[in-house]
Amino acid sequence: MSRPGIRALLRALRDRFLAGVARKEDVDRLYAQVAGLLQIQSAMDGRPVVGPLRGWAISPDALAWILIDLQRRTTPLVVEFGSGQSTLILAAVLRHGGGRLVTVEHDVCYRDAVTRGLADRGLADLVDVIHAPLREDDLDDPILSYDTDALPQVAIDVGLVDGPPASAGRLGRLVPLRWATSHLAPGGTVFLDDANRDSEQECLARLARDRPDLAMVSLTAEKGLVAIRAGDG
Repeated sequence: MSRPGIRALLRALRDRFLAGVARKEDVDRLYAQVAGLLQIQSAMDGRPVVGPLRGWAISPDALAWILIDLQRRTTPLVVEFGSGQSTLILAAVLRHGGGRLVTVEHDVCYRDAVTRGLADRGLADLVDVIHAPLREDDLDDPILSYDTDALPQVAIDVGLVDGPPASAGRLGRLVPLRWATSHLAPGGTVFLDDANRDSEQECLARLARDRPDLAMVSLTAEKGLVAIRAGDG
C-alpha cells in the first residue's frame, strides 16, 4: 500500500473510532499495512528486513520496553527463550551497542532458520544459538519445558522469556523463569512476554511464592509484559 493509501486507511480508521464502530480487524489491518510499508522501505535502503511482529511473535510495544532497558547497559549479556524475529532485532541492536545474545530454541528446524537469518544479516558472530529440547520436569506438576542442562552458566543482564509455546502446557514458562531469575547479574532484568494469559500469571504466582525477594512490575504492552528484578536491583 502506498503512502496515500496508508493515509486514507488512517483517516477511515479515525472515523470508525470516533463513531465507536472500530473493530480489532481494523487495527490489525492498519498494523499490517504500516509494518509492510516500513519493511519495504528498509529493503529499498539496503537494510535488513524482519518478519511481522505480533501474533506468535513478540509485539512491538513489548520489544520497545526491552530495548529501552538494553540501551542503559554497557556490553550486556542477553538470554532469550524462544528464538524468532526478536533474535534478529536484539542481535542487530547489540551489534551497534555492544554485548552478546544467547538464544534458546527447542525446535531444530526453527533453530536452523534463525541461524540462517543471523548469518544472512552478518549477525551470527554475536549470537550463541542453543538447542534445548523439551523434557518433562516433575518438580511440581509435570511440566514440559526446556532442558536447562543444555544451557551455559552465565550471569544475565537482560533476559526474555517468550517460550516455550503454549502448546507445551500451561506451566511451560515456569522453568525458564526460574532458571533466568536464578542467573541474574546484579541489576539485571528478566522480561516475561504474554503476561496477560492465565498460564503466565500462574507461572508468576508460583515464582513469587518461591522467590519473595523478586520484584515484579507490569508494563503496558499488547499481550502483557512483566519485568522481574531482584529486590535490591
